[in-house]
Amino acid sequence: MEIEAALLCDAATIREGLLHFLGGPISRIWRPTMPAPLGIAVAAILSMSQDEMGIPHEVAFSIRNDEHVIAEVMGAVQAGAPLANPEPGEVVLAPTAVPLHGVGTDAYGRHVLSISVDHGVAEREIHFWVLHPQERQLPSLG
Repeated sequence: MEIEAALLCDAATIREGLLHFLGGPISRIWRPTMPAPLGIAVAAILSMSQDEMGIPHEVAFSIRNDEHVIAEVMGAVQAGAPLANPEPGEVVLAPTAVPLHGVGTDAYGRHVLSISVDHGVAEREIHFWVLHPQERQLPSLG
């Protein structure tokens, strides 16, 4: 199994096997006070080979800042039965949407979302920053 893509966004849903995400990718979050909710979701696409289909796979999401882990979410993903007539090397894409809107942080600075499938068989990290609105810089016009 592989993590083909993953991003932070405002919202993510799956409908009829299709991944829908709104307002992403996110790399900076602006919060005027601490503690504050992150208000984010994870949109990810996992790929499975034929022999990985039909069985559940554990997916773990962990968010940490420079001081400590602030949230851990566990789930499972499972694709249906293997394809009847797969092409050589064909994989099945499994969209995943995880709302993390209620997860909060108590610190400004760098945060890391870690995604792990089947206890480290596939891993991905997304770095993002929680900043105070006064830290915004206007783009240069020159």
